[in-house]
Amino acid sequence: MTKILGLGHSHVVAIAKGCYELQHEGFRLGGAPLVSRFLYLYDPEITPTLTEQGAASRLNPRLRQILDEERPDAIVLSIGGNEHIALSVTQPKERFDFILGAEPDLDLESGAIVLPEAAIRETLREKMAPTLATIEAIRSETAAPIVCLEPPPPLPNSRILECPQEFFRKSFDPRKLSGEIFRYKMWRTQSAIYRDVCARADILFAPVPAEFIAPSRVLAEAVWGADASHANALFGRRMIQRAGELVEPRLGDRPQ
Repeated sequence: MTKILGLGHSHVVAIAKGCYELQHEGFRLGGAPLVSRFLYLYDPEITPTLTEQGAASRLNPRLRQILDEERPDAIVLSIGGNEHIALSVTQPKERFDFILGAEPDLDLESGAIVLPEAAIRETLREKMAPTLATIEAIRSETAAPIVCLEPPPPLPNSRILECPQEFFRKSFDPRKLSGEIFRYKMWRTQSAIYRDVCARADILFAPVPAEFIAPSRVLAEAVWGADASHANALFGRRMIQRAGELVEPRLGDRPQ
């Protein structure tokens, strides 16, 4: 058997569902049947995820114990992922935008204040600090191959308007809703930060398949979840397959 341990927050639900479907169908990884266990990092048993020890953060002792007990062949991470949404779903009265260096031809919102991409990136990095610290702490506790999964891109504004309670405790002014291209750029910026931490920590990074990004730069309808920020089990299946493609060369010879 090839054992995967999945760790994550809300996006990990779709990943787990997709993985369990693959297992039921006899999916093999490294020449052996795939088995998995997924942990939701907000489970009270392993909360808080990080504990302070001197100048460094370590994983919750129970989570470290689980890593030791499971001895997984690979670890799949779906940590955080919604920070870009929290910072971009609405705009202040003085709307702002930025040029995404990786795709500089994307539209800018008319009349918006154009901020430096670096300022947006550092604001996101600050918001992601707990996420990044958790990823680095997991890496320090295991020698197993790790794959970090890119979170899904934003869903269209129509879905936000259908599910406003997901983002707003009270009613909100729809005129403050950000444009979809702006939210896509925020997602891409967050993904670049994930890539940076993965490169430093010898963690593989699994990007979202191109077919799951609609021409309008939002999540393709085929993989929408039940709300306005998450994907479904089909997305989870494909991300597990991507993770498998990346990690398989590091598994070595597996029993047949």
